[in-house]
Amino acid sequence: MKQLSERALRFVEKLGKSQDFEIDLEIVEKHLRLYDIQSYPEIISFQKNFSGLNLQNIVIHIFTSKQIKENKGVNTYHWKGQTLFSINDSLYIAENGEIAVRDCGCDSYDFYFYYESFATFIEQQAFFEKHRYYKKLPSIFYEIQNIEEFSKSMSGYDFLKECSDKYNLIWRNGVNLVHATNSSDIWSVVFDSISEQNRYDLVNKLKEKHLIS
Repeated sequence: MKQLSERALRFVEKLGKSQDFEIDLEIVEKHLRLYDIQSYPEIISFQKNFSGLNLQNIVIHIFTSKQIKENKGVNTYHWKGQTLFSINDSLYIAENGEIAVRDCGCDSYDFYFYYESFATFIEQQAFFEKHRYYKKLPSIFYEIQNIEEFSKSMSGYDFLKECSDKYNLIWRNGVNLVHATNSSDIWSVVFDSISEQNRYDLVNKLKEKHLIS
């Protein structure tokens, strides 16, 4: 698991963790043998660092002490060679540690990996809690035509490495926040800003360069 920033560590401490979901890691590892998974370390790491977090009135967890004590399995899902476990109402963790969301539209029930790790998710939550002012205006969305060229165009912005991974790239300056996301090898971008004019100028500049559409 990647090291959390000081901001994210303070955020996790502020959230607090319920002791009801703290389970001896050796017991968890033994319980994981019930499931069709090839690798345990990322699930064990998640259990150690994040299980029991109270996030938006929902407790993040895979297992409960009672469920493991009674040797009852939890529901799992299989997607692209990975076994996935539910960790809240909308997020799933794969055995390699990646975080997915489920598309329940049009009866597809496909999964889309959205974060390389839960740590990235926490980093973003911590950042947005401290910088809510970027959400002053409604977000606007575009598709990115070439992620490499788009990234070069953000050279004048600060790159938020701790909030980024292979599915997320985030840049900001004093007025604009630019969040590119990768879903099924298609990159799109969300623009947030405290200034409608500044955002308009940025979007127009990127459109003129045919970097977004």
